[in-house]
Formats: sequence, C-alpha cells, structure tokens
Amino acid sequence: MAQIEMNMLSVITCGSTSVRVFCPGMDKMYLDDAKHEKKYPVLWLLHDEGGAALDWLQTPAERLAEKYGIFIIAPDQHHTLCTDMKFGPRFEHFMNTELLGICRNSLPISDDPRQNWIGGVGTGAYGAVKMGLKHPETFSKAVAINGFLDMEAIIQKALKGEETGITHTQVSLEAVFGDLTQFAGSQNDLYALAQNGSETGFYFTWEANSGHREENEKLAALVDAETAELPEEADCESCQQSLPAAVRWLLK
Repeated sequence: MAQIEMNMLSVITCGSTSVRVFCPGMDKMYLDDAKHEKKYPVLWLLHDEGGAALDWLQTPAERLAEKYGIFIIAPDQHHTLCTDMKFGPRFEHFMNTELLGICRNSLPISDDPRQNWIGGVGTGAYGAVKMGLKHPETFSKAVAINGFLDMEAIIQKALKGEETGITHTQVSLEAVFGDLTQFAGSQNDLYALAQNGSETGFYFTWEANSGHREENEKLAALVDAETAELPEEADCESCQQSLPAAVRWLLK
C-alpha cells in the first residue's frame, strides 16, 4: 500500500492546498513502462464539511486503490461546498481545471472522462453530484455516500435560524452562495440541474434512518441513478461498506 500527501499552490484559489493520493498496488502497475505511456483510472473524492482530505485515511480508500489498480485522489476543499464561492475561493473551477492539470502533470493518471470519476460523503457528495451534472466532459460517473443533496432545504433551515444539520450557518452559506433567496433554480441547485439531464452515471447510497433517503431517492429518479440503502449504522463515517460497493460499481 502507498499514499502520498501533495501540497500545491493554486492560482485559482489564491492559496495553498493539500491533496491525499492513494496509489495502485505495485502488482497492478506497469513498472517496465519506461516511456510512461500507461495512464490509470482515477477516483476523485470529496470529504464532508468540516473535514479534510486526511479523513479518507480511516476509510478503505488505500486498500481499494491497491486492490483495483486505480488512483484515488482526495483534495482539501475546506468550507467551499465544491462551489465557486461568492466570497471565497472558486473551488468548482479549481476542481475542474487546475487541480486536474497539476495532478496529471505529476501522476500517471488518465485524462479520459471514461476513466475519471468523482465521489463524496456528506456535503462532499453534494459537490460530487454537482460536478457530475455540470461537467460530464470531465467525469463520467459520480458517487454520493450519505449525501446532503437538498441544499435548498438546508438553506431554508438556515434562514429560519434552525440547525442546518451541517456546520454551515446562514452567514457562511451566504459567503458560499450569495443571496440565499436566489439559490433555488440556480447552477448550484442539484434538482434544477438534474432537469436538464446528464450523460454522467450516478450511484447513491445511504444508511437506513440517516435522514438521507427522501432527498436521495428524489434526485435519483431525476438522473436515473443506481441506489443502495445500507443497514442502520452500518457505515458510520468510515465508509467501510459504502466505498467498496461504490468502487465496484465504478469498475463495472
């Protein structure tokens, strides 16, 4: 098993960021590829709000990369919700352009959309599905694990002064999205984006009684996603069941 921490300076986000890279097993790599012609599939993973790329160390990510001969790359996205923030970094643009270029220049990973997938857990799942809906030219498949997908519902709670269920409040959500009354139907509203259809394939999975079933099933119906419900408390935050199942689906 092998994993690498990459630290890089981003022109787009105007700062430094860290990326955790989980590498294929040596027996799955073409070590005699002197011309470096072999390019490997890659799963880009987004962590939950309030977390970091380091969180994926507690999951089977490293083992899955080794077993299936793929790269798994997890960037820090801080509190951006994988969005071009109104007052903050343009993370969506960074994710879809600069980060890809830096990693492809440093690692033997494919630039073929058919071999580029994106996934996430919690609010990271929101970001992953958004990238899949908006950027099928980059990501052919997207995975959502215990995803907070109905961001409009979260915003409505914030506007009422209620607990949002994520670490964001009204003020911080305004920093991300701007005028919250204009969110519905915008380019950050997954349900509005899904109305346009998508060439991307989707896989949604969640724990029973986690509160995610309704929002996941609603969006799954719009994008024709494959879905799987796990037993209650089967996964917790460590993705022990969901991430292996998601990778098997990606490799079909």
